[in-house]
Amino acid sequence: MKPKTSKPKFLLIGWDAADWKIINPLLDKGWMPNLEKFINEGVISNLATLDPPYSPMLWTSIATGKRPYQHGVLGFHEPWDKGSGIRPVMSTTRKCKAVWNMLMQEGYKSHVVGWWPSHPAEPINGIAISDYFQNTAGKMYEPWPLAEGSVFPKELEAHFAKLRVHPEELTGQHILPFVPGAERVNQEQDKRLSAIANETAKAATLHASFTNIIRTQEWDFAALYLATIDHYCHGFMRYHPPKRPHIKQADYDLFHNVVTAGYRFHDLMLGRLLELAGEETNVMLVSDHGFQPDHLRPRNIPKEPAGPAYEHSPYGIFVMKGPDIKKDEIIYGASLLDVTPTILNCFDLPIGEDMDGKVLTQIFEKTPDVAAIESWENRPGECGMHPADKAEDEDMAARALEQLVELGYIEKPGDNAEKNRKKAHDECQFNLARAYINGGKTAEAIPILEKLYEENPDTARYAFRLATCYQMIGELKKCRQVIEALREKEFYDEATLNVMEGSLLLGERQPIKAIKLFKKAEGKVSAFHARLNLQIARGYTMLQRWKDAERALLQEIELDYDHAAAHELLGMTYLRDGQFEKAADALLRAIGLEYESPNAHFQLGEALTALGEYEQAANAFEVCLMMQPLANMARQRLVELYQTQLGQPDKAADFAEAFDQSILGTITVVSGLPRSGTSMAMQMLEKGGMEIFTDKERQADNSNPRGYYEHEAVKTLARNRKWLGEAVGKAVKVIANLLPHLPPRYRYRVIFMERDLHEVLASQRKMLNRMGKKTKDEVYPLRLIQEYERQLKKTKQWASRQPNVEILFVQHRATIEQPFEQALRINGFLEHELLPELMVQAVDSSLYREKTATKKEEVAETM
Repeated sequence: MKPKTSKPKFLLIGWDAADWKIINPLLDKGWMPNLEKFINEGVISNLATLDPPYSPMLWTSIATGKRPYQHGVLGFHEPWDKGSGIRPVMSTTRKCKAVWNMLMQEGYKSHVVGWWPSHPAEPINGIAISDYFQNTAGKMYEPWPLAEGSVFPKELEAHFAKLRVHPEELTGQHILPFVPGAERVNQEQDKRLSAIANETAKAATLHASFTNIIRTQEWDFAALYLATIDHYCHGFMRYHPPKRPHIKQADYDLFHNVVTAGYRFHDLMLGRLLELAGEETNVMLVSDHGFQPDHLRPRNIPKEPAGPAYEHSPYGIFVMKGPDIKKDEIIYGASLLDVTPTILNCFDLPIGEDMDGKVLTQIFEKTPDVAAIESWENRPGECGMHPADKAEDEDMAARALEQLVELGYIEKPGDNAEKNRKKAHDECQFNLARAYINGGKTAEAIPILEKLYEENPDTARYAFRLATCYQMIGELKKCRQVIEALREKEFYDEATLNVMEGSLLLGERQPIKAIKLFKKAEGKVSAFHARLNLQIARGYTMLQRWKDAERALLQEIELDYDHAAAHELLGMTYLRDGQFEKAADALLRAIGLEYESPNAHFQLGEALTALGEYEQAANAFEVCLMMQPLANMARQRLVELYQTQLGQPDKAADFAEAFDQSILGTITVVSGLPRSGTSMAMQMLEKGGMEIFTDKERQADNSNPRGYYEHEAVKTLARNRKWLGEAVGKAVKVIANLLPHLPPRYRYRVIFMERDLHEVLASQRKMLNRMGKKTKDEVYPLRLIQEYERQLKKTKQWASRQPNVEILFVQHRATIEQPFEQALRINGFLEHELLPELMVQAVDSSLYREKTATKKEEVAETM
């Protein structure tokens, strides 16, 4: 064990489900004075949660800095080869070190009380009290044995057992602050007062034990977790003001103060903790998620595993103070994954490169250095973790399961242990898939969901999530197959399926149809959970109907002001509509809610550039780059700003060099309008020796007897660019209006086919006729020609501004009439990689069937 360095002590306090929406009104009334003093002496923030928002998973992420697919805790319970076949998740479920294990290896003494999950208590170099310790069994005067393994060291069991508070010890004076009219409750029939007493006693037990430890023991790090706010809220938030119509007046009158009293109780406990910690200690207060206190409270809880989590909100709280911490400031961008890296930094210890979180450097008066090692898992020495195969007490596991059932987090296990194991396994796998999706690893989630769907075809949740994943990666056909299967089995009502299909239609770039389906679902599904207004707004932005999009987004924000994605899209909508000040304001609100959004920072940079705020714009683009190092479009903007607006050519040169160095590879792109000769150009490249990126899904036909040389993934370019890596070193066909969606992380050599627009239209019309799709008019609409001209002009302007794009314009007629000359031009453009003699074999003049344009006098405008 290494000798420790002298650093301030660190106190970590966890309040499950604490939410600023509830806290702020109480602060305004002066009802949480200890928290208010704490806030004034330090920094505060929202704390972004993870999905799924299940407490054992989240608190383990807080303690490790890692997502669930790394730490291994995947729900409330897990399969077990004993008893009922399942057990609650344990400290042995965790596959990696928690922060107290890391600190122990560095010689720092840690105490941990009540963490979820932490049973059996780990043999660390301080005192560990597990999450089984506070559970009660039986009447007050009956034997109350401690759960085996709930206290370490074991010789302290008797000492801490005496500090426990039994619910029956609480008197009316303890309960009346929660329920002033408690005398009106028939406690023989109504167990709600007992529930309040039970949760309050548990909190008092843990608080008494923890304060005893930090008052009497030496310590460097101490952590206390209290689940009580979450339990108060699940039991009594339905009665919290304002009263909702479906709540009985008598119940409201009795229990409307429970949640408020619960927070005030926690403020009292916080005051004592701060007093014992002293001014020279770093103190951090966090919650793993929030709890909806307002109109977003669901009226009904879904009948599915962990259904009560629908009451959670996506932001917890973060407060921290200490000798080197800023005072009375708000910070942005904090995630629960950042807690452990920040604690390690406070002890001058490195973070693990395998951690998913970061150090919150912005909380410090002086920005600290951040050191890193490959992984704390490779650090040798005793760390106080149990072996994974440590034996567990079946009776205690069964009692802990009963509590999870009472809270609604799991179903009551049946008598068939094997069936219980299978259900628990499937639920853990489903949670693992959700964690992968939340961590940006959709590809890892899909095989898990496919297997779950195959084995459980009647579980709609699995199908819905799989369909969403298919849409995310551009597998729209597979997505539609799953949705159609759901329709056939009638798992969901029509309105819910309309929302699902509408989302798919947006992915298929069919916004008009999508909006119609969303409108049909209005009033029939929860606008909050379905994000109906946001979906409608996305459709309108595709149609460039900015005012309609703005109206829908303002409705979404009125429904849920804390929805970062709505503010971000509103900012982008204002930006496209030329309302730059409003755009900047909306994007700043989005960033305040969800700082870790590279796109929001990029769009903010665009808005600030338009406003002439060039230095702030450059800062926004640089933040975008820090978050997304491959964001070459941000580098491009920085080159332009530093070169032309800020007068810093050296910086511009640095970003230009970084732009070139970050290019991932070269892709040859064949583009143009439909029927402009792009298939012929692809055939020439293939004949000349270039590999083609095609899936051969679209078969040859009379219009293109030699094939189309397309790939379905290209159609999803506007929202899915993951496939581009597969096209490096190959030629890919991309229609002209999709070119601006090519990300600037690759070098593109674009061969752009040009053809007389009258010939293009004539060829398109003949093709539609061959397909049996008769056109309505005998003449070509002038507006279509004008639209094509606009597209071509826009594409050429785009190409001229991209430092990573080279473009060669090739005339269709010239290629037919002078194939070898054009083959030489193309080969020269492609750095002589091909064989022109073979390229010309792809040119077949007999397929040049619409040789002359329709006479211009036949062109008429159709309205």
